[in-house]
Amino acid sequence: MKPKCFQKNDRGSGAWRKMKRSREDDKEKSDERRMSKKAKKSEKSFEKNKNMGEESRKEIKEQEEKKKFQQKRSRSPESSTGEGSSRKKRPCVPATRPASINIDCFRFHSELGRGAFAKVMMATWTSRKQRVAMKVSEKTPETEMEVRVLKVAKGSPFLCHAYGAFQSKSHAYIVLEYIRGGTLMAAMRKTGHLKEDTIAFYAAEMICGLQFLHSNGIIHLDLKPANILLDGESHIKIADFGLAMDNMVGNNTTTGLVGTFRYMAPEVIQGEEYGAAADWWSLGIIIYQMATSTFPFSTTDGKQLSALKDEPFYPRWLSKELVDLLQALLKKDQHLRLGTTGNIRKHPFFHHIDWVKLENRQVQPPFQLAVRSVEDFCDSDGDSPFFSRNKIRNGGNRVLEDFSFLDPSLQE
Repeated sequence: MKPKCFQKNDRGSGAWRKMKRSREDDKEKSDERRMSKKAKKSEKSFEKNKNMGEESRKEIKEQEEKKKFQQKRSRSPESSTGEGSSRKKRPCVPATRPASINIDCFRFHSELGRGAFAKVMMATWTSRKQRVAMKVSEKTPETEMEVRVLKVAKGSPFLCHAYGAFQSKSHAYIVLEYIRGGTLMAAMRKTGHLKEDTIAFYAAEMICGLQFLHSNGIIHLDLKPANILLDGESHIKIADFGLAMDNMVGNNTTTGLVGTFRYMAPEVIQGEEYGAAADWWSLGIIIYQMATSTFPFSTTDGKQLSALKDEPFYPRWLSKELVDLLQALLKKDQHLRLGTTGNIRKHPFFHHIDWVKLENRQVQPPFQLAVRSVEDFCDSDGDSPFFSRNKIRNGGNRVLEDFSFLDPSLQE
């Protein structure tokens, strides 16, 4: 029905007032409906909250309180030590940093030796007032290998020990014990060929050192008189692990022309796979040198023979036991070589060796070699040749991982 239209003059009439009341009633009913809907919504929300279990509300409340506590603690670390807290404040303990060494800890003296990529200087560890041998070299994988081997070598008295190692941007430094008795090569040059009891003693100490290395999966690969040192009491110290290989356990082998040619085993020269047997061949060469002052594969006029084809010449003055030992160590077939097969300690040449006492350094060396006093060395003048860039090539800026260390016994 179309609503009735009123004119301006109709205002105040009975019909107009009736229509007005009707509209006011409709508005009141609309407001009531809105209020009713709102009340029902509030009632539903109330019922929903009412139906929530007591445990759920408690859990939510605990989580909110925990969150507020953590936020407060992150803003103020000391707030957890307040009067209402059951947590006790931990004492502030400064972090312990490992002791370190660097080039400024040492004063350098004379050069002790040099190789193709490294050289060794005698130095004084100033804070400890101790003589050491400092080896500086290029930063290569072989340098990392040498430090790993030196850490193991600490377990044998017949191997050279390291006090620590550090590196600069260009070079690697290894701090070694200073062994003042010189090399076995120098002793052989001074005394000529040695008596057999002396040979047996030094060979036995070398055997102890080699067997320790091999039992730890390490082969030396550059065993020669120049790398065998004599300490102040004339005991053996095998040194220079720059060409050593680790992880040589079980049937593991390696390849490559490594070492000094006259001491290389046939399998090394031929490029075959090899293992610890290569060290036993080198030991055989050294024992032959100690007994004759010559190499086994050379003639009396100095001509070089082939270690692959020729057999050594054994002078008549050598005992049968020594010749038998040399023949067993210089087997061209590495699988038949003494050291890898048989028990070298039970060879007749070593019948008089007390191996237990020998390993504990309780056997007196046959004679005392002349020892140069540490006070005979003079300090280097000006810049030490130890750092001459034209003599030691720059190793680059690479960082050697797990290289730098200091022996725990020296950490204060």
